[in-house]
Amino acid sequence: MVSPQKNKMKTLILFAAIVSTAHSWVETGWEEFKLEAGDHSHSTPYVDFNPLDTRIHMRLTQLREVEDMGQFGVQYEFFEEGKRSSFVSSVNFDWHTKPGHKSGVFLHVAEDFSECIEENPDMLVIPSWASIDLNSDYTVELNNGKVRGSFKEGCEEAEDGSDTWLSWKRSLEKIRKLAVKVTDTKFVAPGLSLEDYFTMEYRLVKACPVGTYLSDKISVCLDCNADHYSEGGYSNSCNPCPPGAMVPSGVGFNESNCTYWAPCPGGYYQDETGRCEMCSAGHYSQGDDALFCHPCPCDSYAEPGARHCTVCPDGTAVRAGKGTAATDCTDIKMDDGGSGAVGFYSKVSVIQAILVSAYCLL
Repeated sequence: MVSPQKNKMKTLILFAAIVSTAHSWVETGWEEFKLEAGDHSHSTPYVDFNPLDTRIHMRLTQLREVEDMGQFGVQYEFFEEGKRSSFVSSVNFDWHTKPGHKSGVFLHVAEDFSECIEENPDMLVIPSWASIDLNSDYTVELNNGKVRGSFKEGCEEAEDGSDTWLSWKRSLEKIRKLAVKVTDTKFVAPGLSLEDYFTMEYRLVKACPVGTYLSDKISVCLDCNADHYSEGGYSNSCNPCPPGAMVPSGVGFNESNCTYWAPCPGGYYQDETGRCEMCSAGHYSQGDDALFCHPCPCDSYAEPGARHCTVCPDGTAVRAGKGTAATDCTDIKMDDGGSGAVGFYSKVSVIQAILVSAYCLL
């Protein structure tokens, strides 16, 4: 018999497979900017972009200690089509490394030339990793989601009645293209350039299916390891099941999928939750995925947790499932045919077999 837990696992595997075929996974791999020395601005070619189902990831790798090297930034610019005149909006990072200068992160909307400025100081640092989700309320998150933007709260209604946040959200339906622009200024120390300090990369990603995570190294969705689960989306790691709980690789999408199913040892069976429970006395089990323990046959007994039953000594018997120890095996009483005498036999094989069979049927 196949356990309900195994059937459940098969159902989850099928569900995960169906979901995975319904999603596009990673849109592109990491694209590296070539950063040049001096005062310049460099833009990527236009790429197709749907803000409703695609995120932008940015990765900055610091190569050496950042000195007072000036100002640099990244602008993620969104367009209706592949030309500058169709500009819709942008997400802007503006970093200053000179003391006394404040960095900034802000949204810009072309519709009314308004801006939404982030005030959280934790958002104004040079991050190692950033994610842009135009379809969320926070829009920008840094360092694997440890810090999130508060643009929605920071965009207040202007005196003329305009609302930058509403303009920003309204602009999303127009966006069809993306171009990324990196800017820097002349550095304090002659001959130094931004590429001496950082490598800068970006990629476009779509949500991963449940039971998988987005690999940061190879930009594909990978199955979670066994005993881990993930709701999918843009997470770059999976969550571990509680101690002792299990789920097959690539199947778990929340903690409730983690069960305590495991092959049970001999003398145990699986209860309705998948936990192994010990067989009671007089019963046995081979373990594995057994859902119950079998009663011992007549003329045999078993102590608690038995993998098999032990045959009663010759000349003794016990009813099926009633033998919990050797002492439950009692001598077989035989009548002499009407004389009134009763004898006890221990080595009468043929008669014993007949009597034991009859005894078990009582």
